Amino acid sequence: MYRNEIVINANRSSVLGVLTNPFFISGISGHVGILRVKDKQKGDYVTSEFLNSPENEFEVAYVFGTPENYHVYLGHMIGPEVSLREVKYKGETSDGKFKWEVSFFLTPINDNKTRVSIAVDAKYKTSTLARIFGRSEFDLATHIVEGHFIPFFKFYFKPSEEIEVNKIEIESEEGEANKVIAKFKEIVPRLEAGLIKISGKNLECLVIVINKDIKRVTCLVGNDVRTGSEALSLLLLYNGELKMKAYQLQLEDLIEKIED
Repeated sequence: MYRNEIVINANRSSVLGVLTNPFFISGISGHVGILRVKDKQKGDYVTSEFLNSPENEFEVAYVFGTPENYHVYLGHMIGPEVSLREVKYKGETSDGKFKWEVSFFLTPINDNKTRVSIAVDAKYKTSTLARIFGRSEFDLATHIVEGHFIPFFKFYFKPSEEIEVNKIEIESEEGEANKVIAKFKEIVPRLEAGLIKISGKNLECLVIVINKDIKRVTCLVGNDVRTGSEALSLLLLYNGELKMKAYQLQLEDLIEKIED
């Protein structure tokens, strides 16, 4: 396993927005191309235009080599797996000859700086990868971190480049939690496509709504990330002051965002 770290001039939430986006991570890695996404309703992998309920499982193409001599292997990727201070992805080729795992550990330094530690483990049983990256898996893990992730954060990542979509604010509310949550419950059935942002003391939540149904909930509680039903329960049971803004979006924009 190879480890390295970089300090980024952005808050934790901005960095987390990139690290929890599987399409960003696959692209930054330089060696993973997402082909199809696992759909929960269908129980199978589909291309993005047929998605109804995306899961964090993907059919991918692993690409290694040089422009003169590329090698492509079909396989799978899983992620993000989000826990306290860690975001993890893993995958392997269909023949089991290449397996990998990458973990990102986020430590806030202040409101505008975040330390990101990156740990990559890569294992392969193929002479092709041995020739490309050297005799050990350590060479490949080093390459993924130093050749892809660190240069991305050093040269290309900017907080202002977080995913944005054309949105129209339709509702806002603030005050005691029960008042804000009541308004939140009222808004969801009216939204064909939208985002709802809710914040309180040590709490930031983003709710994605498609076809009047909640499709994704992510809450940042201090340094802890909660998702899905756990995040929704935490939000609905919150005590204290809350602020909420609800936005209407174009359905095409929102589908693109939830796929990310």
